[in-house]
Amino acid sequence: MTAQQPLDSAVLLEALDKVAVISTTDLQGNITYANDLFCALTGYAREELIGQPHSLVRHPAVPKAVYKGMWDKIKAGGIWTGIIPNVGKGGGVYIVDTTVQPIRDDKGETVAYISIRRVINDLMADYEAVEFSKEQFDAHYDK
Repeated sequence: MTAQQPLDSAVLLEALDKVAVISTTDLQGNITYANDLFCALTGYAREELIGQPHSLVRHPAVPKAVYKGMWDKIKAGGIWTGIIPNVGKGGGVYIVDTTVQPIRDDKGETVAYISIRRVINDLMADYEAVEFSKEQFDAHYDK
């Protein structure tokens, strides 16, 4: 049996950066980092995003209570996940499976937040597969 080999952090980060929409914000929610995929997806240049509130891409149909719940959770040190629509610069809608969590310093204090998202527009186009998977999930956990 072969022991699992440690994964080089640079390799891991490069792979993640190619498939995930990643951004960081300061404690007030202003964008401090946006990866290339975030820029390409939204149509904004990085310079247009940095310093802007992350709500710049907020879809107006999402209830404010969703974001209040997110802020309450991450300010308390938790990890928030959700599926939400966002809007790019040209008005295009994209759906993301989102995880937001605090970034902490050496003392454990929250100094920023990171959001890692997977675009799931492809799943929206294949509703039957999503519904089938949900039925299997429900059947398993409703026992």
